[in-house]
Amino acid sequence: MVLANSILTHLSRGGYGQDYFTLRSTFFQGRPPKSVNMYWRRFAMASIPLDDPKAFEAWLKERWDEKELLLEHYMRNGRFPADEGHESNRELANGAASGKVVKGAGYIETEVKLAHWFEVGQIFVVLAGFAMLINVLSKIWNLVVHGRLEGHTTA
Repeated sequence: MVLANSILTHLSRGGYGQDYFTLRSTFFQGRPPKSVNMYWRRFAMASIPLDDPKAFEAWLKERWDEKELLLEHYMRNGRFPADEGHESNRELANGAASGKVVKGAGYIETEVKLAHWFEVGQIFVVLAGFAMLINVLSKIWNLVVHGRLEGHTTA
């Protein structure tokens, strides 16, 4: 995945959008990026030379160079190149083939925004639940091992 945002076109070469758009600036200072652009590409595991370190290094370097070309394209044009799509055999519900169809061509544009202000806090729900579980388990452990809860003394 190659990621760019609206500030990338205003940054000097070598600058990074994440230094400008932080969680603080986005959620607390009301300065989110106007857009976030992503370029996704999937690779079949069989096409990645995982068994040969030299071949893998060359493959990875090629992907890195492709990423740099994509970012350069974004800097010049303000968007990534459109996906050319891929041909797919389309099957009807009864199992009969209906011919080749190009899928995934073009751009996908959508707006992403919070429906409610408290959605920002929802990202911490799992972490808070995990912390509460650890707290309860540690109290049970102290009760079993020491016969009392840690920090509580009996008179």
